[in-house]
Amino acid sequence: MKKGTRKLIFAAALLIIAVAFTTPAQAHALNIIPMQLEMYSTSATPVYASPDVFSPIVTYLDRFLNVRVTGITENGFFQVDLNGAFYIPGAYLVPKVEKEKSSYQKAHERLDEVTEVYRTQLQMMDGVWSKFALKDVTGDGVPELIDDAGKEIYSCYDDGDHIRLVILYYSENPVTFYYSKNNNKLLGKYRWNDKDYWEVYNRDTTFVPWGQFRCVSTDASAYKGNAATIERDRDNNQETRNDLYNILHEMFGLGKEHSEEKENK
Repeated sequence: MKKGTRKLIFAAALLIIAVAFTTPAQAHALNIIPMQLEMYSTSATPVYASPDVFSPIVTYLDRFLNVRVTGITENGFFQVDLNGAFYIPGAYLVPKVEKEKSSYQKAHERLDEVTEVYRTQLQMMDGVWSKFALKDVTGDGVPELIDDAGKEIYSCYDDGDHIRLVILYYSENPVTFYYSKNNNKLLGKYRWNDKDYWEVYNRDTTFVPWGQFRCVSTDASAYKGNAATIERDRDNNQETRNDLYNILHEMFGLGKEHSEEKENK
């Protein structure tokens, strides 16, 4: 190989290396249009030292954090004030946060499914439960299904795809349930050896996401004054089961009139 050719190849190699290892230092010289906005981060939002994806990432932001935007670059980065000027790619910030729907809102929107889940359970217990109660005992606005003996409490759980029946409480021994709305506290009273005993329950979500009621105290004195007995006042018969949508509709505060319109469609 000729000497001149070798020099040319060597120079080209040096140029390639120089380009490969050059930091995009010119990136932060991009034009920035000033603005003042309040926006919100999305999951694992990267914060860059300069408006270039090859610049160092200073930190990652958690979801739903309020971020003050002070400008936007011509290549689509937001300039943000985080005790100094930093840069976030435009796709990672949103103008508003959609709050997660509550259990009440989810059940409200899928009331047909909630009704069917409870109706199926009541149908299975036909001849076993002569009475039952529908009462919100968790404070989320969704009524729970309680058997006539005071041994079982069921609720509905939205796993994102389906509404399904879950059990919040089970006991071999019957309990008279009381609920204090002021304290959002479920109480139970049972009799043993000719003496009444009280239990105070908390909803424990340690093992299952929908939670289970567990006794945390036998001293109910702080709640008894505000607690009302949960009456099993509904008949478990075909007529009640057929009308269950309307019953739940009213309990959700939606009104029976709208429910009848829905059924007539």
